[in-house]
This record gives sequence, structure tokens and C-alpha cells, in this order.
Amino acid sequence: MSKMFSDLNKKKITYGIIILFIMSALLIHLMNVPIFSLNIHGELSESFKTVDELKQKADIIVEADVVKANSIKYNNVVFTLSDVVIKKTYKGHLQNNEYIKILETGGVYNNIEHTFEGQKTLKRQEKAILFLKKYVGPVTKDQAYTVLGVYQGKFNLDSSGNIVSKNLEYTTQLDLITNKNELNLE
Repeated sequence: MSKMFSDLNKKKITYGIIILFIMSALLIHLMNVPIFSLNIHGELSESFKTVDELKQKADIIVEADVVKANSIKYNNVVFTLSDVVIKKTYKGHLQNNEYIKILETGGVYNNIEHTFEGQKTLKRQEKAILFLKKYVGPVTKDQAYTVLGVYQGKFNLDSSGNIVSKNLEYTTQLDLITNKNELNLE
């Protein structure tokens, strides 16, 4: 009799593990959690070495909080379209608490994180200072902006105003900036 209970317990444990595995896989898929990473290398069509170059070329410069980020695929390239709320405008016509869309190359699509030169796209609840230009193109019909230099005009911030994300593959003056005050925007 105890052998029958032992066999029954083993079956319950086995079925429990199988169900847990299936539910975990389903949850990972539904939440689009990256389980692989694909990094693309390439040359920037426009590159910046200094903050002054970014300032001159930017249509707008803002500090913003990311509210939502959705990745899409267009012509076999992954893009992320993020909704951000403006917290402060340093250049341009945007008002505090106004929402805009940011289009970036890369993002998480079908559980694969696509990055360009190791740079991740904006994620929900992140804060960043962004040097932006108005987007013109076919990827989105929405009015959107793109980051200058693909990633060079994006400075992710922690709660203290320190820059938390850098491109470690190249070293320019931009990569040496560690705090938003070093951007000399005010």
C-alpha cells in the first residue's frame, strides 16, 4: 500500500513539474521577456563626438520618463516605439507633462532582445535626457522623434541624475559623461 502511495506521489510531483515548466514558458512568451540577445554592429549615418554637436543638431532636448514601450518589426528590422512624458524641456516647444513618441532601432521582439552596438532601447519606468529630431519615414504613422546618433543622444538616468547606460565599445567625450549636470543644458 505504501508503494502505491509512493508511486502516486512521484506522479503528482512529475506532473506538477511539467505543469510548472509549461506555465513558466507561456508566461515568458506572453510577457515578451528576452531569453536571447542579438547585437547588430554598423556605422552610424550621423555621429556625434560632443554635447555641443548634439545640442546644435537637436530639434528638441528633453528630460523624460518612459511610460510605455512596444517593439514592432518593419522590413525585418525591430524597432521600439516608446511613449514618454516630458519632465523638463531644455530646447524646443514641448511642455512639461506632454506626451511624445520616441522611435528607436532595436527592442525585444518574440523574446529576442535586438540591440545596436550593445545599446538597449528605452524601457518602461526609465528616465532619460534625450537629444531628438523629428522622425520622417514609413515605420510609424504617429508623430514621433528619433534619438540623434541612434544612441549617442540618449542618457539614461538613475534617481540621483547619474548616467547609468553607456556605450563601452567606443570612447568619445559623450561616453565620459557621468551626471546630467555635465551636459550643461541649463
